[in-house]
Amino acid sequence: MVSIEEAFSLIRDTVIPLAEQSIPLSESAGHILRRSVVADRDSPPWRKSMMDGFAVRASDVTANRTPLKIIETVTAGDSPKRSVEPSQATRIMTGAPVPEGADAIVMIEQCKIDKESMTVVIELDSIPPGKHLMEKATNFASGDEIFQPRRRIRPLDIGLLAEIGATTVPVSFKPTVAILPTGNELVGVDEFPSGAQIRNSNGPMLKAMLESRGLDVTDLGIGLDDPDQMNPLLKQGLKHDLFLLSGGVSAGTLDLVPHLLSQLGVEKVFHSVKVKPGKPIYFGFHSRADGSRGYVFGLPGNPVSSLVGFRLFVEEAISRMCLEAKSKSTPQLAKLSKDHETRGDRPTFWPAKRVASPDATLVVEPLNWNGSSDLVALGHAEGLIAFPPEGKLYPVGSEFPFWVL
Repeated sequence: MVSIEEAFSLIRDTVIPLAEQSIPLSESAGHILRRSVVADRDSPPWRKSMMDGFAVRASDVTANRTPLKIIETVTAGDSPKRSVEPSQATRIMTGAPVPEGADAIVMIEQCKIDKESMTVVIELDSIPPGKHLMEKATNFASGDEIFQPRRRIRPLDIGLLAEIGATTVPVSFKPTVAILPTGNELVGVDEFPSGAQIRNSNGPMLKAMLESRGLDVTDLGIGLDDPDQMNPLLKQGLKHDLFLLSGGVSAGTLDLVPHLLSQLGVEKVFHSVKVKPGKPIYFGFHSRADGSRGYVFGLPGNPVSSLVGFRLFVEEAISRMCLEAKSKSTPQLAKLSKDHETRGDRPTFWPAKRVASPDATLVVEPLNWNGSSDLVALGHAEGLIAFPPEGKLYPVGSEFPFWVL
């Protein structure tokens, strides 16, 4: 049995990041950036107006209200053709380049235009230089690093990438994933269980969690506890970069998965972790013909155990495969909203929800939880409190790591 920290270390040492690919900008949201992207031009590429109004010399704006000669109009997309000389002004629109000679923009609401004489009176006593204009390269300069590697590209990042002309983006390949819940007791969600049967809850849960990461998931159905039926499904799963099984990894007489995986060339890395719930977690890898590796997790059959194994260890493997900047194995620190007692000699991950706090402190409430098969508690949980291995009563206000779900 390995500790949680040892399991993390073994996963990081075993998992090799996936290759890089270049994809169109329009498809890059949700992917992990593999190399820096740099600006190919200044932003803004010129001094630009921040308002509709008039580009003027600040020294010409005085309490005398002397009319200024309007020499031209510049709209967004145009370039000024004339420099602003003393006692002159250029009509300008938001985003347009500021002409030479001008050092301030007066809002149109503060201007009185005489169309016959083509003059404008600025209805201000003064204006500071630089008012309502943005200098060239204020946002970024050509050659500046815009995003660093290992960043997950968000939909709102696409606009900035478009501004710098990133028509294609270097990202990590997303792993292909297959899932296979196992057990003779399982039936489909659309069936009414009879006798000792139960509905397959792990399969839909794992599939949804993987898809929320933007991954394509192949659902292999349900694996029965029979080598002849199981082997073809295992072979299909091993074609993927990541293969998740649930059930069949304990020490029972029908827990066939580890032995069958070994026969198919999977090398075991660990097969038991000191964690509650979810001790019988299996992790292994196999080498493929192209020199790459595929990875296999066998998660416990009880749904909360399966969830804990996924949140801790599968998430870490996916982060490593994609070279994400922020490891998923970094919890937040939270305070208990009430006294809570744990038992046992393993670190315990207890379902909890956030509660209101008078300050910015993260405060969480342990939920009523009936053990690793209790999906009701999980349905109300926002995360998992990581309690130490020694069972004891912990008073309100005690601080523990909180793993957000």
